[in-house]
Amino acid sequence: MKASRLLIAGAAVALLPITGAFAQSPAPDQSTPPSQKGATFESLDTDSDGRISKTEAAADKNVSEQFAHYDQNGNGYIEREEVGAANNAPPADPRK
Repeated sequence: MKASRLLIAGAAVALLPITGAFAQSPAPDQSTPPSQKGATFESLDTDSDGRISKTEAAADKNVSEQFAHYDQNGNGYIEREEVGAANNAPPADPRK
């Protein structure tokens, strides 16, 4: 009986670092388009200038295909604010 309690206590202590890692995991970045599945704004912004060029977007097929949708001001770059605006925009009316 004492040995089983010791075993349970040892297992609990061994699992503590794992639970701490989960508790410290950052929340998902809501400004990243869901279509990117693994690609993040930061991972695509390889030159760290705060925007994604067409060349940088080419690293992810989905982002590359939707570049015009995210580049709302048409300057040839996707800025973080544009990603948020594009993701929060109502769906386009197909009748137009």
